Amino acid sequence: MGETLALISRKGGNGKTSTASAITAGFLSMGYRVLVVDMDGQGSISHIMGAGQGASVLDVLTGEADIRAAIQQTDSGDIIAADPGLDMADLTLTAPGREYLLRDKLAGVRADYDLIVLDTLPSFGVLTLNAMAAASGVVIPSQADVLSLNALAQSYELVQSARQAVNPSLAIWGILLTRFNPRSILNRDIADSFTEAAAAMGTRVFKARIRDGVAVKEAQARQQDLFKYAKRSNPARDYWSFVVELEAVLKEAGK
Repeated sequence: MGETLALISRKGGNGKTSTASAITAGFLSMGYRVLVVDMDGQGSISHIMGAGQGASVLDVLTGEADIRAAIQQTDSGDIIAADPGLDMADLTLTAPGREYLLRDKLAGVRADYDLIVLDTLPSFGVLTLNAMAAASGVVIPSQADVLSLNALAQSYELVQSARQAVNPSLAIWGILLTRFNPRSILNRDIADSFTEAAAAMGTRVFKARIRDGVAVKEAQARQQDLFKYAKRSNPARDYWSFVVELEAVLKEAGK
């Protein structure tokens, strides 16, 4: 497979980190070798996966740590953890070519993994640009509401800017609807609007739609992946359907 996937969203609260966690757990359970890189200074997925103290992705980007030394092997998979200093990355990463730092560092370990998952922050800056320069494609998690639909246009503009600036071949592999209520007429109507927007963007809305459920937050609080913690819960069932869909998309992309 050998793909690098970035989760991006211009709006917080769309389930980006939950989706990154589900992708990681799902692909690991299918036998793939997966590396997570936490690009968000909040370090949410680093916490969920039980990462400890040590060299961070910021240390790798600044050259203070070798990338292999920064990879932590946890019960939930391999991860390069975040650092609160990432919030100041636009000020600390200033050298020419800074937008390619992550891409160049990952080149040293890319052959060791079938999939590299980049969890990004919702704002646009040097870290998000690094993620899109390094990625083969992006997945955009989004709630089925009007504000998220508006934010989708901003996410698309972000991808277009990255294509022009750093990565002409960057693909949009799909839009994932999260916190979806299939009983809501408004949710269903908005989902149709997302489908129209996706067609204009040259991509898809994944058939899987992620229903909300307390199991997601409970699993995160216990630092367990959702499939092991509550595999029969609605979110786990939905995320598994998504992972199966995504696997097919990535296999097609790799041909």
